Amino acid sequence: MLIGIIAFLGAPLPIMLRLIGVLPENGTPFVFWFVFVAVVIDLGLIICFQILYASMMADLVEHSELQTGRRSEGVIFAAITFIRKAVQGLGLIFASFVLHWAKFPAGATVEQVPADAVWRLGAYYVPTILTIWLLMMAVISFYRLDRRGHEENLRKLAARRS
Repeated sequence: MLIGIIAFLGAPLPIMLRLIGVLPENGTPFVFWFVFVAVVIDLGLIICFQILYASMMADLVEHSELQTGRRSEGVIFAAITFIRKAVQGLGLIFASFVLHWAKFPAGATVEQVPADAVWRLGAYYVPTILTIWLLMMAVISFYRLDRRGHEENLRKLAARRS
């Protein structure tokens, strides 16, 4: 959860700072390097979060087996894959709405995009991504299986099998 919360702040940070005028004008070397470092750190944290999340889901296999008497890793990971694909599709649709609401011109070159459209895009992106990330973190907060609980599950399953 801690890694997820830190990563939660990383993605929108450069945009938030640019919107409130803390970062210098676009095109300066500092902005490039600040965004570069922020994105590298954020992606590293997101990768760590995804590894931990996958591990948490794998631990649910034993928990589920203890509760139902059946191993269900195929069903669990198929459900996760389906949910991921569905959310990615919905994310694409929602991103299109954000572009529409920001009045971002379709097919425009960099020079043709009005500054107020760029500002609106950032202003809509930041609360949108923070809301989605908070919702994800809220759902994951219901996960209660810790190391001790997982080890207890493994012990019970080993006893049941022998």
